[in-house]
Amino acid sequence: MNPFLFLFRELLGSIRARSALFFALNGLFLFLFLGVVGTFFLVPSPETPSADGSLPIEEIQVQLSPRLSSASVDRMYLDIRSREDVERIVFRFSQELDRSASGGVFVIRPASPGAAPALVDELRLLNGVTEVIERRSPGEPVRSPLSTSVRIGLLASLVVTVALSLLFARSGYRELLRSFSGEIRLLRLSGISERMVVPLTVGVGILIGFLAGLLLLVILYVMHYVVISQGVPPRILEGLTSGGRIFGVSLINLLLGVVLGGLIGLYGASLLGSREYRPIP
Repeated sequence: MNPFLFLFRELLGSIRARSALFFALNGLFLFLFLGVVGTFFLVPSPETPSADGSLPIEEIQVQLSPRLSSASVDRMYLDIRSREDVERIVFRFSQELDRSASGGVFVIRPASPGAAPALVDELRLLNGVTEVIERRSPGEPVRSPLSTSVRIGLLASLVVTVALSLLFARSGYRELLRSFSGEIRLLRLSGISERMVVPLTVGVGILIGFLAGLLLLVILYVMHYVVISQGVPPRILEGLTSGGRIFGVSLINLLLGVVLGGLIGLYGASLLGSREYRPIP
């Protein structure tokens, strides 16, 4: 067996209840840190005006031909209502909106501003539709579900979670290395330098960071399948409907977890300079 793998297995075998608790808390706060990072990528950003300066489409009015039969209108109503990009559809008589008009009107609210342009194009192609009118938001563009104060709070939580993760990691390494101190002194007596022991502690941190990132990956994909199975999600969960975005965020968090875990391992390795780990304490 590879000497490094043997020593790494022995180091993991030295984990006791107290050190396991500290490492579990370390992994928990590392997981929360990665979760906050993922939130910034998955929560929709504020809607901005399009290239022509227009605001997002808030409502679509579909003018129907007065020659359409009631059965055709009912069938079209049911087809449009079943679409995932339609949040709400209401039938109104044209005279309610314009006294000189005739026929009926479908008043449609898109599921999201981003889906509205494609929906308008498809509605214009339907048989029996004489006109499609876009009603845009009269005020400010739709804003992100995360307000400025919430984003500031999330940024602060990044600092807090990293600090707590480092705190519990140092306590965990202190307990672990104390249990492994006899083996460390034997390694030092046999001529193995401290630099050969450092990768062992870094390996523990990388393992914790990898497991935290892997757990977040699994949870994100579970949430993805739950959200898409529920039809049209709330705006704050729209980012979870994109499998490509979920994969990208998961990959970034997995790599970030490994890197942070390695840095935390180096932080724990700083304890090896203590006198109790020297060959002759």
